[in-house]
Amino acid sequence: MKLLTNARTLHAGAATFANRWLGQDALPLLARLALAGVFWRSLLTKVSTVKLFTYTELINDFEVERARLRLPELPLELRPAALQQFRGDFALPLLPPDLAAWMATLAELVFPVLLVLGLLTRLSALGLVIMTLVIQVFVYPEAWWSTHALWVVIALFIVVSGPGRLSIDHQAARFFAR
Repeated sequence: MKLLTNARTLHAGAATFANRWLGQDALPLLARLALAGVFWRSLLTKVSTVKLFTYTELINDFEVERARLRLPELPLELRPAALQQFRGDFALPLLPPDLAAWMATLAELVFPVLLVLGLLTRLSALGLVIMTLVIQVFVYPEAWWSTHALWVVIALFIVVSGPGRLSIDHQAARFFAR
């Protein structure tokens, strides 16, 4: 009987720890970082970048230049290939291609930064849900069960549960609650 009581106590303690520290801190932060990373990498394919901390790696006897950190070059300028994609494969029915390309690029610049900071987090995640659904419906309708569903689930988790305690939103709410 004592063994069962100890097991229940251990389980309750583990659940409390997981809910308090993982559920309110680590999991929302990891979800924000994961989602931000997806869209940030997409941004870097559309614009010229500044490479920081570059190094050369030898792959199959070929030298390949790598960078530990890439940032968008400001002012933003869309690569011709990105514009061409929005005029072709990524064309949307109601938006001019150049406008759609710029809207996607700016969303991929602003929303990931806001997610990482935990600022306007729910709104940013909702914006990425809408963007993902547009991509799903108009660009890759056959790809739903590959990655888009995961993006939507992560973003909806953030919309529903919020940014967590490790965010500017949380700190601002605490400040204004005083």
